[in-house]
Amino acid sequence: MNIDPRKFHKPEEPLVKIATIFRMFSRQAHPQGPEANLVVGVICQAIYDCLYASLVEKSRAWNFLQDERLHVWASTVSLDADFIREVASKTGYMSSVPPHKTGKKKKEAQLA
Repeated sequence: MNIDPRKFHKPEEPLVKIATIFRMFSRQAHPQGPEANLVVGVICQAIYDCLYASLVEKSRAWNFLQDERLHVWASTVSLDADFIREVASKTGYMSSVPPHKTGKKKKEAQLA
């Protein structure tokens, strides 16, 4: 009898929904307004993409959350980029290591 572990171990779900994170960041954003909601929405979309997007989009979102671009976006609404990263990792959306790519290099190595 063969047991397929993929059927028994589902990927872990995040602790909270992304809408909850959006509301939390929106309340902390200053000044309040539609522009602040847009900026918070961009940040929350990057957090969401770290878990649910394709591999390419996961890599792009993870890089966005790790580099200077997050500081620029977060500072426009008076949010702390380190706090955003902490929320993303502790809620289960973002891992501490970048998403790894499997593909051409492995296939080329197997062909050689």
